[in-house]
Amino acid sequence: MKIHVIKLNHILTFIIVLVVLLTAMLPSFLYNSVHAKEKEGIKVSIIMYHSILNSKTNKYTATPDELESDLKYIKDNGYNTITMTDLIEYVYNDVQLPEKPIVITFDDGFYNNYYYAVPLLEKYNMKAVISIVGTYTDDYSDSNIVNLNYSNLRWADINMLIPDGTIEFQNHSYDLHSITKGRNGAKKKFGESLESYKEVLRNDIIKLQNEFQSNCYYTPNTFTYPFGAISKESDDIMKELGFKATLSCTEDINYITRDPNCLFSLNRYNRSGNTTTDKFFSKIEKDMK
Repeated sequence: MKIHVIKLNHILTFIIVLVVLLTAMLPSFLYNSVHAKEKEGIKVSIIMYHSILNSKTNKYTATPDELESDLKYIKDNGYNTITMTDLIEYVYNDVQLPEKPIVITFDDGFYNNYYYAVPLLEKYNMKAVISIVGTYTDDYSDSNIVNLNYSNLRWADINMLIPDGTIEFQNHSYDLHSITKGRNGAKKKFGESLESYKEVLRNDIIKLQNEFQSNCYYTPNTFTYPFGAISKESDDIMKELGFKATLSCTEDINYITRDPNCLFSLNRYNRSGNTTTDKFFSKIEKDMK
């Protein structure tokens, strides 16, 4: 009988030790399980709009009704809009992102983004990113022309929008949004030396960074490549210039990890006005799987 009691005590002791060990390991196990997906990469889709107009639609123009339909889809399907700064903070500072994060971007800085898109974004409590071309903003700031069909945001408009928090502004070059000056956007020319290429990008892009500072006391942290034109050296130069992320025009889902390199040449889906909301998002949903 005494032998059985001793064996029982040994078994009970073993069970207690095992429970203690498992209890100690549980928080770590749960943490690793929860964050395993993040280590592999969080899927983030980025949408690229340009002009928003009632009068016409094409590959780079959508109507306000189409934009609102998209925003309804985003809301109804559980997506949460974030800015580029939110994405950067997640990678660099472990700031958590909401479920199903999505980035809405507008390229070129058309005034109609202010007139049509901002009220809709506010209506649905969403955020978006506008990347401006510096020379366009300077020209329309000087002329003070406001036309929904063709004009661009003025510095006064940008200053009105920054404090609200609905719109985050980024750098789309000062004067590289062109293919008529012997260069395709911010892409390196054939036969151009690396030093010359660096100098061109540095002079143009920092000019707009400085204008943001002098006009708005604001510094963009992301560079948006005009036309998505990029060379193999481009992202390294952007890093040297202090940017934390860059945006391309390649259509695909992004996998965001804690590695800062994942923030460069981010993919975006162009929102053409020649398709419906359902068809547009069906491609994104397919790529998300």
